[in-house]
Amino acid sequence: MSNELHLNRRHLLLGGSAGAAALALGACSRTDGGGGGGLLKEARDGGTIRVAYADEAPYAYTGDDGAVTGQSVDTQVHLLEQLGVKADQIEWKLTEWDSLITGLGTNHDMVVAGMYVTPERCEAVAFANPDYVMPDALMTLAGNPGGYTDFNTMAETDAVVGVMNGTSEHEIADRIYGEDRINVQANLDSLILELKAGRCDAIALTSANLRLAADADPEVEVTDGFWLVDPDTGEDIIGAGAAVFQPGDTDFRDALNGELDKLLADTATWEELTGPYGFTVEENLPDGLTAEDLCPDTYR
Repeated sequence: MSNELHLNRRHLLLGGSAGAAALALGACSRTDGGGGGGLLKEARDGGTIRVAYADEAPYAYTGDDGAVTGQSVDTQVHLLEQLGVKADQIEWKLTEWDSLITGLGTNHDMVVAGMYVTPERCEAVAFANPDYVMPDALMTLAGNPGGYTDFNTMAETDAVVGVMNGTSEHEIADRIYGEDRINVQANLDSLILELKAGRCDAIALTSANLRLAADADPEVEVTDGFWLVDPDTGEDIIGAGAAVFQPGDTDFRDALNGELDKLLADTATWEELTGPYGFTVEENLPDGLTAEDLCPDTYR
């Protein structure tokens, strides 16, 4: 399984793209709107539910044994089981990241991919509440020779930061680092090569992906997690992932949220489900954060 992070996980969709996705969903939906039953009733009656994922560790991916696994998978399967939907009713649909939203209602009924909740995406789909939050981190050479601790304070030095093209880190770096202090690469593997060659001093990305890579590479280490800070507002940029439904399946989404509330209150069970993938209560528990908090003007 590649450690490469899909660019669109955290790259905000443009308003036009979200609008186009909304039109596509409205035109070809398996369940009709209004939240009147539909998919939830069908699933509770023993019907098959088609669930899309994008093959990205540690969120949702195909394991060495061929089974679909990951933090988001184990969490959402647990929640579905609490709703009376058994694991053997799920038809997993490996899907390109760019088709996760546009394929709702045609290729699949639900998305379990750890997708970040953003206002733009909320225009097109119905997000459940976040089942995890994910801070950023920095990857440095072992020993962290520069003593870097977070993305924004690193900008105050003369260090070069490595970022993946199209990510939030890339966007913020363009605003607070000089152009000659940003090393942009297409994937994490390429960034690690740049770090080891001395062409950047640290790599900025989500902590889960960096730690996954660092666990297998003694030449690098990863800092504690932190939130990116919007240089214009001074506010933290919160990365939070959740399940995704069609706008017509808000009853299903709301029922799932009810079970999620119970799970998040039971931190021992939540960590039992997510801990094997490197998630901890201290760093990754959403602690009451809702999709509506993240999409105050576009929540569906």
